Order: sequence, then C-alpha cells, then structure tokens
Amino acid sequence: MERILQHPAILWASRIVLGLIFIVASVDKIAIPEVFAANVAAYQLVPVSLVNVVALVIPWIELTCGLFLVAGVRLRASSAALSGLLLVFIGAITISIFRGLNIDCGCFGSSHATPVGWNKVIEDIGMLLLGLHLFFFSERKQEQQEVAAQ
Repeated sequence: MERILQHPAILWASRIVLGLIFIVASVDKIAIPEVFAANVAAYQLVPVSLVNVVALVIPWIELTCGLFLVAGVRLRASSAALSGLLLVFIGAITISIFRGLNIDCGCFGSSHATPVGWNKVIEDIGMLLLGLHLFFFSERKQEQQEVAAQ
C-alpha cells in the first residue's frame, strides 16, 4: 500500500487536485473580501474584531499553498498548512450544523454559495486525506530519490 501512496503519479494527482481546489476557492474571496468576511462572521466563532483579518488572511494562505502544490514547491509545508485549515473548516462546519445555523459555508466565495451540511464535512475530510497523503509521502519520496542518486 505504501508503494502505491508513494507512486509519483498518485502524488502528482493529489497535489494538482488539492492545489487547484484551493486556488479556485481563494480567487473570489480575494476579489470580494467583504462577502467572505460576512461568511466568516456568520459562523459566530471569530470575535468581531478579528473577522476582517481572518477573511483577508485565509484566502491568501489558500492561494499561496495551492500555487506551491501545483508548482511542486514546499509540498510538506503547504500540505500541512492546508490540512490545518481543513481541520478548522471541518470543526467550524460541524459546530454550525449542531447549532442549527442555516448559513453559506463560504467555501468558494460568493460565486458558489452552498449551505453548511454534512456533505461539506465529507468533502473537507476528503481534501484533508489528500493533504495528509502529501504531507506524509511527498517529501519522503523526494528524500529517498536524493539518497538513491548519491
């Protein structure tokens, strides 16, 4: 199983898919930050004084890490950052479901309004698995290739 997870084609597909998802997700949030700020505020988890900061920082992390994944740069750091964000997103969506909030997840900005729900939790868990796959296997594969070349 480990050989399959370390296969270059599988690693390539994981980083391209996850990278493109986060690049696309960030674009609308960066272009129209006030809409994403309203989405962040709707979760009622971030202090009002920090909503704008969170709404401005998250999309740039998504874009930067997404670009790094697509470019094959800093794979471990980028996948760790995105996995951390996904854990936060999963937690926020789950809390909102249990609170009975009927809000837009804010996942892809205003261009793709989708209500929070278990389907979003499952989607985020799928992306988290891709991120963890990259974190645990991409660098190890590169290190093994470098050692073999020496």
